[in-house]
Amino acid sequence: MSGFALAIEYDGMFWHSSDDEKSDNYLKNKHLFKTEECEKRKIQLLHIFENEWMDIKKQDVWKSIICSKLGMNDVVFARKCQIREIDSSIAHVFCEENHLQGYFPCSIKLGLFFNDELIGFMGISKSRYNKNYDWEIIRFCSKKYINICGGISKLFSFFVKKYNPSPIISYCDRRYGSGNSYKKLGMILVNNSKSNYWYFKNSLLALESRIKYQKHKLSNILENFDPSKTEAENMFANKYRRIWDCGNMIFEWKK
Repeated sequence: MSGFALAIEYDGMFWHSSDDEKSDNYLKNKHLFKTEECEKRKIQLLHIFENEWMDIKKQDVWKSIICSKLGMNDVVFARKCQIREIDSSIAHVFCEENHLQGYFPCSIKLGLFFNDELIGFMGISKSRYNKNYDWEIIRFCSKKYINICGGISKLFSFFVKKYNPSPIISYCDRRYGSGNSYKKLGMILVNNSKSNYWYFKNSLLALESRIKYQKHKLSNILENFDPSKTEAENMFANKYRRIWDCGNMIFEWKK
């Protein structure tokens, strides 16, 4: 965020998660509240989850994000780069190395190359959740410790010119994103989502999506399932913990 100071919070998995309804209600909006209070004071607050910092690859991605916020990364100008459509295997490896959330399957995979080296990626597919939109920008990332000046704009312009899309939606994770890149594309902030959550048993393991543990799926997953209990109650009873994030900024683009 232009003109914003930077703050960093390290969120230990145990201390920032819940294993019962009372603590869960307390923690549900805690990270979001701190993020919003910092924004009011022109501070961007980064939330680093412990499991990410314990993962060497993700730790390195976090270090690159922090360096980017501080203006310490190398800079490459997009006008010196070429765009190529790439295959899933290349996109997968690049995202796993350079994006906190790793790779997600995309129907359109655009790579940005500098001196024949892949340094930027944009993945687009049909909208996953909101069917009022035709397309969704699912992933954008640059190679660690490189900021590509104009990179996202060049990739987006290529996509618009070739595929003539409209309307488009994308989500910006408020744990680390400012939304500035989307605004530069002419996208409009239409809403902020509620906090999202994940489950885990071992804090050193990857967090598991709430989609996997929807209540109607639990009878086939959990050792002990009680249909009279809520999703969360069943998960807590089976020794899972729940951690919340800060939600997403939701952006749209229309012709």
